Amino acid sequence: MVRELLIIDAQNDFCEPDGALYVQGAEEDCRRLADFIGSRGDEIDSISLTLDSHHLYDIAHPLYWVDGDGNHPAPFTFISAGDVESGLWTTSRPEEKGWGLEYVRTLEERGKYTLCVWPPHCLIGSWGNQIQSHVFQALTEWEKRKLASSFKIVKGDDSRTEHYGAFEPEVSGRDAIRPLKIDALLERLQRADEIYIAGEALDYCVANTVRQLADALPPGQAGKIILLEDCCSSVDPASGLSRTFLEDMKARGMRLQKSTDK
Repeated sequence: MVRELLIIDAQNDFCEPDGALYVQGAEEDCRRLADFIGSRGDEIDSISLTLDSHHLYDIAHPLYWVDGDGNHPAPFTFISAGDVESGLWTTSRPEEKGWGLEYVRTLEERGKYTLCVWPPHCLIGSWGNQIQSHVFQALTEWEKRKLASSFKIVKGDDSRTEHYGAFEPEVSGRDAIRPLKIDALLERLQRADEIYIAGEALDYCVANTVRQLADALPPGQAGKIILLEDCCSSVDPASGLSRTFLEDMKARGMRLQKSTDK
């Protein structure tokens, strides 16, 4: 039995109360996840982590956009294709205006999330970008016992696109290059018998990563995905996004389990 654990964005900015984009309940999720790694780690053959990693100038950060008066949007502003077409918002760099419009149009055409301007978060090299302390300590102890390294995947460092899911960006630019580590991770997950999933946030990065993974697995293998439901929380539990994700994926065979279940 080959068991893999995939941890999604268990980073300070999401998981600590003073983080830039704290997800309510994420700190407790991390404590439970750390306990899971400590108690079940000998049964886990490999651990992989995605690390949300952004630049300050990013298509989903305020600095990228500007209105007619030179003001940047406030965090949690939504920008639609109509907003860009009307001139309500345009790109701060005039030479990127065409891409900005193409980007938000593509999101709408593909039925994806409307572009949300998030608070600058998980800036590369910052405290917020680092792995949450309880999870990091548990990983360190697991690596010592197993004489192995956890596998870390950076996502989000392309300033021209959002990258909620680990395996594919929301929109690929013409010059986008697929990281080799992504293919290596997929190959390993495809060989696994069970894939445990934990991390933040359930309604965005977890949902998109799991859906992309299920699409990449051979037909009928989504049932080997096990979501540790007490190790994930939502940015907006009232939006219905998490509920829709769980219903869709359970219909495809994904299982739900608590970190304390045997």
